[in-house]
Amino acid sequence: MASPVTDKPMGILQHLEEIRRRFRIVVVVFMAVFVFTFAFDIRPGDPVPIVPDFENSIASRVFNATVQHLNLPPDVSVAVGGPFEAVMVQLKVALFLAVSITLPTAAYQLGMFIRPALRPKERRIILRIVAPVVVLFLLGVGLAYFVMLPPMFQFLYQIPDSLGVSQKLLFIDPLIDFLLLFTLGLGAAFQLPVVMWTLAAVGFTSPAFWARHWRFAVFGFFVFGALITPDGTGFTMLMVALPMIGLFGVGYLAARLAWQRHAAE
Repeated sequence: MASPVTDKPMGILQHLEEIRRRFRIVVVVFMAVFVFTFAFDIRPGDPVPIVPDFENSIASRVFNATVQHLNLPPDVSVAVGGPFEAVMVQLKVALFLAVSITLPTAAYQLGMFIRPALRPKERRIILRIVAPVVVLFLLGVGLAYFVMLPPMFQFLYQIPDSLGVSQKLLFIDPLIDFLLLFTLGLGAAFQLPVVMWTLAAVGFTSPAFWARHWRFAVFGFFVFGALITPDGTGFTMLMVALPMIGLFGVGYLAARLAWQRHAAE
């Protein structure tokens, strides 16, 4: 690999130094965002808009806003199962926010590190997939958070009524674990069209491959939906599997276009 500055070949020690330098940048950004969201609050109307406030930090505000967004039935009580559960939830939310905000920095540092080793065609492919990756990830997370989660919780908390349950508790630690798994899982699953397009663009997988194996893909979507959803009713599994089937169709069309361009080149 050549140096991104001098275009001269780099030795192994220079590679290690380059990795260390870029990794340090990512770690510093991550730790700064984590500490800020975990222990500070933003108050625009105050003379000092950023103040240390562990109990009302950005992470706790994000969690409270999420619980209100779920629009839980009035008879559902949000509860804690132990003295440290609230701290762990705030910690997980701060970690999630830190990872999300640091991700662009990490992607940029990684791209700048591997860029000198890529051929022009490979660089063009990476540039073409950056925007779709970000957009599809945000669409997946947005669909999960804004569209799927509220009706999902409404539906699931109707089931205890048929069992005569008089007290419904929602413990915050398993709740945040499920929310993170569901939203991040759907955001990652929405990368399917990008994966299909990339494999076709480099000539690794033809569109005929996806056409032959669509039944296995649909079966995998339902299995994936069952793994990241909390119940066995099938309702939430369908909410995940059906969009994935649509994404598979979009990915197939994108793969056909990429395969035709690859064949022409």
